Amino acid sequence: MTVVIVNYNYGRFLQDAVESVFGQTYSDVECIVVDNASTDETPAVLAALQARHPDMIVLRRAANDGQTPASLDGLAASTGEYVIFLDADDYLLPKCVETHVYVHLSMRPHIGFTSGDMLQVAENKVVVSTGEESNRYIRGGKGYNPSLVRPYTAEDGWPSAAVSAGIADKIHYVPPLAIRWVWSPTSGLCYRRDALRLFADNPRLQTLRTGTDLYFAYGCGGLSGSVVIDEPLFAYRIHGGNIFTAHAQLDRTLNYTVGGHGDSNILAQLYLIDHLVDQVDRFTPNPWLRAHFLALLFKVDHADPNPKLPAWARRSRAAQAIVRDYDAFAEAVGAWSARWALLWFSKSPRSAPSLLASLRRST
Repeated sequence: MTVVIVNYNYGRFLQDAVESVFGQTYSDVECIVVDNASTDETPAVLAALQARHPDMIVLRRAANDGQTPASLDGLAASTGEYVIFLDADDYLLPKCVETHVYVHLSMRPHIGFTSGDMLQVAENKVVVSTGEESNRYIRGGKGYNPSLVRPYTAEDGWPSAAVSAGIADKIHYVPPLAIRWVWSPTSGLCYRRDALRLFADNPRLQTLRTGTDLYFAYGCGGLSGSVVIDEPLFAYRIHGGNIFTAHAQLDRTLNYTVGGHGDSNILAQLYLIDHLVDQVDRFTPNPWLRAHFLALLFKVDHADPNPKLPAWARRSRAAQAIVRDYDAFAEAVGAWSARWALLWFSKSPRSAPSLLASLRRST
């Protein structure tokens, strides 16, 4: 199990984050800190932490290129079969890692990631003990199916009773193709390494500063499903500098400005669409998976806000990607499916060959 901590000028919070990793009830945890060229007290804090925890790995980037490239550096250096990307201003609760691993091992569907609930903390005081998105999903009775759970027990008696007790009642399954945010933010998500590898080699991610959680959650969850765990497993710290949180969540209020400074969620989704089409061979090795891939592409497709694009391209990023490499796409999904997809995504009544020629001329 690996926890990658991404830090930029959060030296005042970094000790809490690191100590929360080394304070886990699950002993086999690798801790990697990726520092985005911090200019605050971070170097001194890291030096003190390395003295206490010589196994901690520290990666220092030459520039602050954002959350996503730093996360990818940590992933490349990691060895764990499960990975948590922990923001340096958050911290894990003691049973976090053990619970995530236990749920992964106890699920009959082989899910892409698990999402633990959160404490929302302001000035070191717990203000709210749930997250709104997960809470809404659970209150709606969605995903609760104990038959999907076979509680895992190792020969040495692992896990502890504190983790395993009543676990089936805390698990809410989110099936593949469910593309709506019902999870916790970055620090609450624990990914299968195998799932991350399917999406981490997208070269566009080097320019994505934030939105890491949306990119991987929509990709890994949309492909393989996920689980929401009805138990707080980490603390989300509200300190005035959060991009997506101005205050603790309150019913019927927005706690951040959609599309505000630092919000790269739409860009993350566009990059995911590009990656799915670029790597179409990876996701379509047989007829059933071809159908699943097309359904996933339909679910994640999004309009492109670039005003310089022609109308059809603004309507659908998937249409852009298909036109860009139509021959490879058609070979992977089949000629009929490719024609259908092109017509569907471009919202055109024309025949596919004439439409393709027209669209290529317009770009």
